[in-house]
Amino acid sequence: MSSRVLPSTLPALLSALALLAAPAWAQVGSTELTCAGGAYQTWDPGLRLSNRHVIASNYTSYDTCTSSDALVTSGVLVATTELSTSCAGNLGPTEATVTWDDGSVSTFTLQGSGVDVINGARVHVSVGLVTGGRFQGDAVTLTQAMTPVDLLSCLYPSGLTSLSGPSTLRLTRLR
Repeated sequence: MSSRVLPSTLPALLSALALLAAPAWAQVGSTELTCAGGAYQTWDPGLRLSNRHVIASNYTSYDTCTSSDALVTSGVLVATTELSTSCAGNLGPTEATVTWDDGSVSTFTLQGSGVDVINGARVHVSVGLVTGGRFQGDAVTLTQAMTPVDLLSCLYPSGLTSLSGPSTLRLTRLR
C-alpha cells in the first residue's frame, strides 16, 4: 500500500471501527438479568443483639429470570460464609454462587449495604460484582425481604436462627 493511500483511507477505517464499537458501549449500564424468587437464610449460632461469630447460609431459588441471554430463565443461589454480625447489622462480605438452568455458573462477591425493617419485613440489600463465570464483570444488586422479623428471638441465648422471604437479583453490565 502506498503512503498516499494510507492517509486517505485512515478516516474511513476509523469511522467504520467507531460504528462497530458503538453498540457495545451503548449497552454499558443496561440491565443484563433480573430474577425473582424465594430466599431462606440461616445463622449458626443464631444472631443476637450484639455481634457474635456465626456461619451464615443463604439458599435462594430464582424461579423467574428475564435475561439478555435467552438460555437463562432460572437459577439457584447458594452462599455460606463465616462472619461476626448481629440482628442489627448482618452486613458482612460474602461470596455466592448461582447455578443457572442451562448448567452455567456465576460467582459473586457481595457486601451488605443496608438493613431496614419495613412493614414487618427485614429488607437486606447487597451489592457486588460477578467475579467469575457467566456475566463476569457485571454489577450485582441482591434484595431480600425476610419475614417475619421476630426480634424477641435476638434476646434469647439461641438467637435468631432463620428467616425466609422474597428475593430479587439484578445484574447490570459494566463492560
